[in-house]
Amino acid sequence: MRRVSRQGFTLIELLVVIAIIAILAAILFPVFARAREQARKTVCLSNLKQIGLAALMYVQDYDEQFPWLMMDDRTNNNSTGYSTGLPTGPPLWSVDLNNKRGLFMEYAFRPYIKNDGLFGCPTLRPDPVVIGADGQPVNAFGSYGYAFGGVGPVPSPRYDRIPLELFVRLIALDTPPFGPQFGPEYKTNNPQDFYIAGQPQAVCNTPAESVIAFCNSYGAHAGFTDNQVVPPPFGGGNETGATLAVMVDGHAKYKTGKFVDLVKLVMHPMTR
Repeated sequence: MRRVSRQGFTLIELLVVIAIIAILAAILFPVFARAREQARKTVCLSNLKQIGLAALMYVQDYDEQFPWLMMDDRTNNNSTGYSTGLPTGPPLWSVDLNNKRGLFMEYAFRPYIKNDGLFGCPTLRPDPVVIGADGQPVNAFGSYGYAFGGVGPVPSPRYDRIPLELFVRLIALDTPPFGPQFGPEYKTNNPQDFYIAGQPQAVCNTPAESVIAFCNSYGAHAGFTDNQVVPPPFGGGNETGATLAVMVDGHAKYKTGKFVDLVKLVMHPMTR
C-alpha cells in the first residue's frame, strides 16, 4: 500500500506553534524592554557626568563660581532664548536674572561639550535644537534640570513654576507631605542653602551630595510616569520612582525611592 505524504501543517499544529511563540514573546519582551532601559539609563548617567565636568570647567574659567542658570524651559522664552518671569534684581533680589539671553545649561555649557546630544536623556527624549542668529540655541531643549532654586529668602516672581524653589517654601511651611518629613536643617526658607546656582564653589561643604544637574523625571527610568510617583496631594500616585544626578565633586549617581527621597537627593543642605 502506498503511503500518502502529508503537505503543510494541520490547524492544531499551527495553533500550537502560535501559542508557543506568544508565550515566548510574553516572557522575552519585558526582558528586552528592561535591558533597553538599562542601556538608556547608562547613557543618561554618562550624559550627566559630561554635563558635570562641563560645569566644573565653566567654574574654573569664571572665578570658581557656578552660573545663574534657570532649571529648564519653564522660565525661558524658547522663541528668543531670553529668560522670563525671573527675579529682577535689587532691592528685593541680589541679582537681575530676567530678560537675559541664554540662562540655561544648553547655552552656557555648550562650549565645553560640543555635542548637543549629551543634553538629552534617551528615555525622556529631548526637543529639537533651535539655533538663533548668533549661532547659539534659543531653546532649553534638553532633559536635565540645573540646581537653581531661586534667589535668597524672598520668593521669585514665579516660584510656583520653579519646582526646586517650591519645595523650599513648602518644606519651610511644614506643608504635607513635605514639611513633616524633613528635619529643621531643611526649613531655612532660603534656596541658597541648597542649590549651587550663582554661588562660589567654596561655599559647598558637601560636594559629594550637592547636585549640579539632574534628570527631569521622577518616574521614567523606573517604568512609571511622573504622575504615578508624585504624591496624591500634587495630583499623582505614590510609586517608587527614580532619577539621576551629577554632584559637585563630579560623580554621577542613580537614585530610586519615594518622591520625598528624590527631593532630598536634589535638595541637600550644602553646609551639612
